[in-house]
Amino acid sequence: MRNVYIENKSLDETLETYLSFVKPIGEEEIKTIDAAGRITAEAGIAVCSEDTVEASELNPVTLKKDEFEYVNTGGVIKPSYDSVIMIENVVADGENVIINASSHPWQHIRAVGETVVANEMVIPSKRKIRAIDIGAILASGNETVTVRKKPKVAIIPTGDEMVEHVKDVRVGKLIESNSRVFCALIDEYGGIPDRFDVVRDDETLIENALKNAVKNHDVVLINAGSSAGTKDFTKKIIGHLGTVVAHGLAIKPGKPTVLGIIDDKPVIGVPGYPVSAYTVMDKVVKPVIEKMTCTPPTKRQYVTATLTKRVVSSLKSREFLRVALGFIDGKYFATPLERGAAAIMSMVKADGIVDIDRNVE
Repeated sequence: MRNVYIENKSLDETLETYLSFVKPIGEEEIKTIDAAGRITAEAGIAVCSEDTVEASELNPVTLKKDEFEYVNTGGVIKPSYDSVIMIENVVADGENVIINASSHPWQHIRAVGETVVANEMVIPSKRKIRAIDIGAILASGNETVTVRKKPKVAIIPTGDEMVEHVKDVRVGKLIESNSRVFCALIDEYGGIPDRFDVVRDDETLIENALKNAVKNHDVVLINAGSSAGTKDFTKKIIGHLGTVVAHGLAIKPGKPTVLGIIDDKPVIGVPGYPVSAYTVMDKVVKPVIEKMTCTPPTKRQYVTATLTKRVVSSLKSREFLRVALGFIDGKYFATPLERGAAAIMSMVKADGIVDIDRNVE
């Protein structure tokens, strides 16, 4: 029995629905000197450090409502307080709070120069830590900083035709390269990639790999097996183990994408063709990782350009057209590149993407 696409919803609509199932990942405390590029955790409460001296996980301390104040991102700290406790060490108890960690004077308070203290938090929450931020955090007396954990992302390549090494290539066999691209992208997005060995097109083998991946990871990517062929098991297996939120996006390339949830974790069936796979990583997987790590969405650069030849697009799908850019006499010109989903060199050569609405031909 062949798979069929059960939906052809717009990318934006489907992604909004899917992201509603995705929750921010937890937090961890790391050395400040290792924090470059990490996302700061939520803010917390301003306190008088003397009131927290005895607080620990074994000896929680209750602070009454007049002994602390919730602080907003980058907010000013009142003179009566000299320390900030991060929100993960705070448990609300009606109008009071229970803390399970002590604090010291000027903890998480920004230092100006070397000795002058400004009554502000060092850096705001949900911010990617820069090199200069590390200096400010250290100057404020904090050798550790609380950041969002990096989600562990399992990458499961599938396919009887896939081989790991060039020496194994022969008629009917292809080098498995998509997963290597995924690893690099996940690292770029702020996750921790974990690539599995290639799994043959066997429903039981793929299901077992998926079960193992979900158990030990925060996100799972299954590459190939999401199309409409007889050996495309991804949708069926995800539906058996969890919920299929969507199968089939109105985008080109990238339509045969499966968006699922298993044990409250995102499981995404990524198409096998290289350009489709890259598109889905950029348009779907990246926003998932950004939400889990509370990373602000990437700001893309746009230019106005004139197409060098006529392009006819489908009215059924939103198309992402790869183009090479030229700059002549003060104007940009965009030359369309090969449009096939397997044309990986079109991505290598591309300087930009023309985003063509599904309602524009």
